[in-house]
Amino acid sequence: MKGWKYGLTLLLLGGLLTLNGCSRYPDQAVDGTPWDPDWTMLGSVLGVEEPENDFTLLENYSVLTGEDIYYAAWVTGEPDAYTNEDGEDVEVYDGQIYLLMTGCADEEYARQSMEDWMAREQETYTVTETWTETCNGQDYTLMAYQCGSDTNPYSRGVSAFTVYGTYAISAELACQEEFTGEEQEVLLQFLEGCHYSTLS
Repeated sequence: MKGWKYGLTLLLLGGLLTLNGCSRYPDQAVDGTPWDPDWTMLGSVLGVEEPENDFTLLENYSVLTGEDIYYAAWVTGEPDAYTNEDGEDVEVYDGQIYLLMTGCADEEYARQSMEDWMAREQETYTVTETWTETCNGQDYTLMAYQCGSDTNPYSRGVSAFTVYGTYAISAELACQEEFTGEEQEVLLQFLEGCHYSTLS
């Protein structure tokens, strides 16, 4: 049974995923933390600590579509069977964190990609709050939202958007009604565990 791809992940990936298993890592992150090879790697740019709040890694993929795209997901709670609007049987969880990073031709294009993602989220969901945060030295724009769709198993969530060099990055926590955590706090804790390598 497949896992449920949601939010920007569903909108922006939508294609075949191939396992990413050959990323190199640096000695140290730009925040000064020694690089831990046990972190979840997205390319050679981003390393993620194991999240708190009982989230475990579900998948970590790399996609090649002319530009480098990386995707990872973490989940909490037991999987529930769900039939999506395409009639496919998938698994959904109480809470799921998605992390998407795409390489762009230059920083301007990366910023435009980030702005496009944010506009798409505002068109798709009811955004209830927008604000900025600095987590582990990286600035993010965050959006809290309600889903309000009969075809979506998740009821609410929060997303974070940023640009790092020539990479556009989105992190998203999607929650079912059963999720009892404070989604904004959970995602901010997750972002504090994101470490970036020095760009050459």
